Amino acid sequence: MPHRAKSFLASLTRSPYGLFGTIIAATSAFLIVTLLAYEAVGEAGHPYLGIITYIILPIFFFIGLIFILIGIRRQTKKRLERDASGEIIPDFPIIDLNDDRTRTWLLTAGGFGAAAAVLLATTTMKGVEYIDSNQFCGTSCHVMEPEWTAYQRSPHARVHCVDCHIGEGAANFVQAKLSGARQVVRTIFDSYTRPIPTPVHDLRPASATCNECHWPTRFHGDRTRVITRFRSDSANTETQTIIVNNVGGGQEVGISVGVHWHVDPSLEVHYRSDEKREFVEEIETLYADGSRKVFTREAGENDPVAESVRTMDCIDCHNRPTHVYLTPEESVDGALRLGVISRDLPFIRREGLAALKVEYTSHDEAREGIASQIREFYADEFPELAVDRAHAVEEAIATLQERYVTNVFPAMAVTWGTYPDHLGHKGMAGGCFRCHNVAFTAEDGSKISADCELCHQIVAYERTADEISLVIEE
Repeated sequence: MPHRAKSFLASLTRSPYGLFGTIIAATSAFLIVTLLAYEAVGEAGHPYLGIITYIILPIFFFIGLIFILIGIRRQTKKRLERDASGEIIPDFPIIDLNDDRTRTWLLTAGGFGAAAAVLLATTTMKGVEYIDSNQFCGTSCHVMEPEWTAYQRSPHARVHCVDCHIGEGAANFVQAKLSGARQVVRTIFDSYTRPIPTPVHDLRPASATCNECHWPTRFHGDRTRVITRFRSDSANTETQTIIVNNVGGGQEVGISVGVHWHVDPSLEVHYRSDEKREFVEEIETLYADGSRKVFTREAGENDPVAESVRTMDCIDCHNRPTHVYLTPEESVDGALRLGVISRDLPFIRREGLAALKVEYTSHDEAREGIASQIREFYADEFPELAVDRAHAVEEAIATLQERYVTNVFPAMAVTWGTYPDHLGHKGMAGGCFRCHNVAFTAEDGSKISADCELCHQIVAYERTADEISLVIEE
């Protein structure tokens, strides 16, 4: 090591503060550089590695620098006191650039300071980038396991978490990180809510998120949707429901029609509901001409308190656009449709649903329970098939296990139906029926229509291919 660097290092470590700070800063710097190099060569590492590299170690490095400065200050003051000989001791050291030793010390300190500044700037920039990454949002905390799992298999898996949950600008960033800090504290003390409560009331409005890619008023006409399901009989009979959805939109003709009438820019729909937005008590529509119409319902004794008032937008219906949790029926029917569960296994849909709907206390218990229940059924009821089609049975078991562990999370109290999807009406009390039911009445006595054909026409409902052919022929 050059004499200049040795002299500078010796000056840093003459006091206990400086020695402690040097050890902390040097160790942190070495680990930061090592981990940055580790990342540069393409090693992914553990999810917590980013937190250590870009957050924890830079904090320790900065603390080390503070201790070094304190040590230098204390050491300088002591030297001045020792050499003062009765003279007045200045509050700050006198820097004489005509002195060779002083210039050498300043140049060396400047070099080390510049290196420290570059290191801190790099880690700060990378740290901001990392804490805005999907990996940080989804994997740095086990509390987020359900949301992270659902996100990865959603239609928006390539949209960054921060695009919807934070937004642009320093104010949004600071607010989100302060909220995140509170959540970290709750996680440390195990005081967080299970399951994570929804909806997120401070989520950015749809005009700043959904409308960046989707434009409701540009939708036109009808869209045909075919829903494939299976019956719980021995043959796992395939059925199809064919629906023509009146998607609507159509601002080009001056008025919105169909489902997207609800977000027509020429009107506003307000509703008063409980905090979960599942029980609606009052609905108000404001029209472009200034008129308004209010529908109310009489709340029952056991109904939730409706105090939250909201202006309707996309996520009031599309409330699970990303963190999608399937029902047991959707899980099994989807696997049968894709062929990952063999359709020729007798009663596999019925038995699969029964196995999925058992209450398990953990994923491990669920895997064991599902495997045991399916194997026992075929061993008892179809012993020859259990031997001849053992591979198909095991594939079905593996798929059912995967469907369970990606939709149900006992540790977070997330089970089937914990997070209802309001797009449509999977439950008789949710979705469209929150507003479209005869319980709402306006002052003039009119009611909100619950006519199914407002939104769609049903061509066929859970019919087989032969039955659909007969319907079409008719």
